[in-house]
Amino acid sequence: MDITSRYVSKLAQRVADSVSFEKVARIEDVIPESVTRTAINVRIPFCAFKCTYCALPGQSYDERQADIFLAAVQEELRLWAGYLRRPAIERLYISGGTPSLMHDRLAVLSDLVKEQFNRPPTIAMEASPADLTPEVMENLRDAGISQISIGVQTFDEAVLRKQLGRNITRERMVETLRQVMSSGFDYVNIDLMFSMPGQTKESLAKDLETAADLGVHGISTYPLMLLEYTQMTKKVRRESPSQGDAPLQDPAREREQYQQILDSLRPHGYRMRAIWSFSKRPEAYEGPYEHSQFIGIGPRAWGMLGNSLTLNTSNVFDYLGRLEEGFLPLYAHSPMRAHATGSFARCLYRGRISKAEARELAEEDSRITRYVYLMRFLGLVRDEGDSLALTDKALALGSSATKRIAMATLEKTNTMIRESASLGKSEGQAPVAQQEFVALS
Repeated sequence: MDITSRYVSKLAQRVADSVSFEKVARIEDVIPESVTRTAINVRIPFCAFKCTYCALPGQSYDERQADIFLAAVQEELRLWAGYLRRPAIERLYISGGTPSLMHDRLAVLSDLVKEQFNRPPTIAMEASPADLTPEVMENLRDAGISQISIGVQTFDEAVLRKQLGRNITRERMVETLRQVMSSGFDYVNIDLMFSMPGQTKESLAKDLETAADLGVHGISTYPLMLLEYTQMTKKVRRESPSQGDAPLQDPAREREQYQQILDSLRPHGYRMRAIWSFSKRPEAYEGPYEHSQFIGIGPRAWGMLGNSLTLNTSNVFDYLGRLEEGFLPLYAHSPMRAHATGSFARCLYRGRISKAEARELAEEDSRITRYVYLMRFLGLVRDEGDSLALTDKALALGSSATKRIAMATLEKTNTMIRESASLGKSEGQAPVAQQEFVALS
């Protein structure tokens, strides 16, 4: 590993180490005294199917369980409104799971937010391409949803079938996206994955070309994260028994594919919105966890308030029980230590940092000045007016660093999820409604 890679790796590890969950003892230790503006992220716990790579799978959809879930969300929103004194909600993002499964109930969900806070000016949601019929899209528009992010992952049918366990055809996905683009949504984003088994630079370039030709407003690209507890990781290990201590993925191949993304999207007018996300209108969209502050709603949901990453309990008995007793279902939180370093990394996640932001962070932590100096020396940033922009070399390394931070955070989150899921399992039967909802945990 050369000096540049070592430097980036060390910085990434420092940020990853700053996430350290502890159980919530008092709500007052987690919630800031004053919040005037924030966002809400509702995590829908139902899935159309279990993706082989997914870090947070849900359960099969059921209408009765969906109604129970909405009743719980209503109570959680009421409690948050009281604790935070009804701050202005700037954005509602509905993540999953597969939110499009609840297409006929999402108007109720947006009304619940309006009832306790305000009608968010922007409502965005995630969807599966398999769900987006004309009826579903009409229901989404009626619910006030103006932005949609569709989990395509790849148009390559062989990779879809063999690696992701999906039977949808390329032709059907392309036709669905054409219909979505003409159906009145203000912003259409699609997710594409890279660094998957069986995927080549050429097949990735074809995926990107297809997306660009369709004219989608945004393309979010994510490297495959082989988390130890996912089906995909187990499959890769079975198929590569001779790996030994060698990494399951080739970092050089992943960086090469990331460079392919940059080279493919720039000629089509896509600008960097964040290190894994590209857009023709970067200012018009935010991903599910990108707002500087947001409240996480639902089992296993996480949020960011003040200087803490929060995590709701994943045990549904515990989740519903706390709400019935008038308590927020917060299970754990991670005070963001090394705050200036974390803020510096979050700025760089956008591909650039303003010189004013860098100076402000350096006043909080003098190491930021050293980081900037080293990045200049190593050719990782270039001056662009009032900002420092990451070079392509830095972006490729930054993608690897971001993946490292994300995987460490997900592993720690999963540990807390498993711990909270074990609550109450030996405490007898729950009420009927809770028994029907238990599969979520």
